[in-house]
Amino acid sequence: EEDLDDDEEEDEQEEEMCPPGCDPSLYERVCELREKRLDQEEVVAEMTRAVEALRREKEGLSKKEKMIDTALKQAEAEIQTFQTFKQQRLNEIEVIVTLKMHQITCLIDGRLPPDLSHTIVFTNAGLSQLRSRIDELKEEKESLRQDQKELRRAHVTLTKKNKVKEDRLKELEARAREVQKLKFGQEVDLEVLERMSVNRAAEELREQLRQVDEANAKELRAWKKQLDSAAAELSQATKDNTDKLERVAELTARQHRLEKELNSTQSRVVTEVGPSKEKMKAEREQLVSLVKLQAREMEALKAEINMLRRKGGHVYTPAPRPGPQ
Repeated sequence: EEDLDDDEEEDEQEEEMCPPGCDPSLYERVCELREKRLDQEEVVAEMTRAVEALRREKEGLSKKEKMIDTALKQAEAEIQTFQTFKQQRLNEIEVIVTLKMHQITCLIDGRLPPDLSHTIVFTNAGLSQLRSRIDELKEEKESLRQDQKELRRAHVTLTKKNKVKEDRLKELEARAREVQKLKFGQEVDLEVLERMSVNRAAEELREQLRQVDEANAKELRAWKKQLDSAAAELSQATKDNTDKLERVAELTARQHRLEKELNSTQSRVVTEVGPSKEKMKAEREQLVSLVKLQAREMEALKAEINMLRRKGGHVYTPAPRPGPQ
């Protein structure tokens, strides 16, 4: 710390020294101006701090003033309420005032009525105020009459102007209808047109949805038609397969029957004596050819059944028909 203080003192001594080649009087003048500027900066800083303190004090006083005003208004309202309540209670109190006959003057005929229970007593000052109030009301009434006359004249003028504007509006509406008929061939409802322009986006969206629904419905009808056609083809193929299987079963039973007859014929040829060899050979060949023909027919039916199975049809195998005994 001592070294730092020494360095600062040396710097201050170096700063206080006049640079070589500089006018000493000018240097002294500059130093004086610098000192004055520093003093002014300190004064400005103090004034700024004072202004800030005053501003904060002013804000605090403003808040207190608002609070006091609020409390004062509340107190005045309470006092007014109390005064009103007190006056109401005082008005309910009956007070007896003693008056002498010379202090009472009747306004009607200048004579006192025999019964004073339904009379109202006024002071002379109150009576003067009431009379002056009557004059004021007469003046106000006359002023209101003048205002009424002016308002009537203004009403007539405005009615005439309104009539002119209505005629002008009707003329413009007729002209607008003529222009619409010339341009569009018919009258156009501007309100509907505005609503349509406002809801154009919604209408376009509804139209797109309607088109999509129609396309989907059309595609659905096409698929339904194809499905019905495929179901009809499947039903026909199933029926054909059933017929062919029944035919196969019938041919199989017939083949078995022919083979049985062939075997029985061969056994009869061995046991029986009488028929010639040529006749037996012819019958045998006839039976063999019939068996081969039925076998080829069965193979063709089996091939057709396999082809139908590959197409996706369901083949129901019927029970074989019993052969003739």
